[in-house]
Amino acid sequence: MRRVIHAPSPTVEIETQRTFSTPALVVDLDTFERNVRAMSELLEGTGKSVRPHVKTHRTPELARRQLGGSARGVTCATVGEAEVMVAAGITDVLLANELVDPLKMDRLVGLAHEAAVTVAADDPEPVTSLSTRAARAGVTVGVLIDVDVLLHRCGVASAAEVLQMAAVIDRSPGLRLDGLMGYEGRLRPGVQDRQAKIGRAYALLAETRDALLRAGFAVERVSAAGTSTLLEALTDPTITEIQAGVYALMEPELLGMGLPFSCAAAIRGTVISRHDDRFVLDIGRRVVGVEYGPPLSAGFEVTSITLGDEHTIVTAEGPPPALGAELDFIPGQIRTTFNLHDHVWVSRGGELIDCWPISARGSSQ
Repeated sequence: MRRVIHAPSPTVEIETQRTFSTPALVVDLDTFERNVRAMSELLEGTGKSVRPHVKTHRTPELARRQLGGSARGVTCATVGEAEVMVAAGITDVLLANELVDPLKMDRLVGLAHEAAVTVAADDPEPVTSLSTRAARAGVTVGVLIDVDVLLHRCGVASAAEVLQMAAVIDRSPGLRLDGLMGYEGRLRPGVQDRQAKIGRAYALLAETRDALLRAGFAVERVSAAGTSTLLEALTDPTITEIQAGVYALMEPELLGMGLPFSCAAAIRGTVISRHDDRFVLDIGRRVVGVEYGPPLSAGFEVTSITLGDEHTIVTAEGPPPALGAELDFIPGQIRTTFNLHDHVWVSRGGELIDCWPISARGSSQ
């Protein structure tokens, strides 16, 4: 049973000088830290590392608490995320995305003066442009060749293309070939032929890695996977680095996968209207991601939940809660939820202890 986190009175001041008010995003730091420890224990003895994907929460204070041991750096989806993380003192970042915009390339090269920077690539033309900028700035940027193992989004599709990319990177000043990247992390529960698709993805990564090795290229890293494919990635001999992010906060859809993680984030709302057959909270689509369905009630049973822009209408057995009661709901989509908030409240032992900025919120460029 999920524990309900009770907030202090709305008049209590946290040392950040913010006054708690709903709707609010709250992370149970005890659960978050257990999840981080559980990931470390899973990786122990595997020779693999985790590079937490900070698009999950875009919060430097959380990212820093995911590092240590086998977690040596972070994964970012955008240059903006990488800039925020480096500014917060994180000195190893992977941009798991392609760059073609010269302005973004210049920004990434600028980060390489302060941190170890790696980027994904799937085309020789932008690689050449990035090389010119890195060499001119006197820095070295690592490159992972992106392989399309599943999504048919970005990535090269064959070993021949990988070899072509490797040759270009190898002769490009200011760049360093670090290895390969693939992504199959969208294979969540219920996906048809899930195990077969994961097997094909990992086979293609192995094929392309072996082609590079036979051609004399070093392959230091093979970066892949997400929380939903973590167990499979741990047993795969090719993957060396796991890009999971959701594990630290978790989403309800993944709870039945046998993973040692629990939901650590909640949206806290206040009952603002009550009736015989329903009650209403100040939670809506503007504060919680609903791509995977409405949020789940935490610690109490409900019959139905309906969301509007600013309201959640709840029906439940028994009398409705009192006006002003604060209730927690578990977001189905963590990543969108965090990007809808300027800051996240932090609780420990059921008490609010701090309030942290989601500094990379909106940093999508």
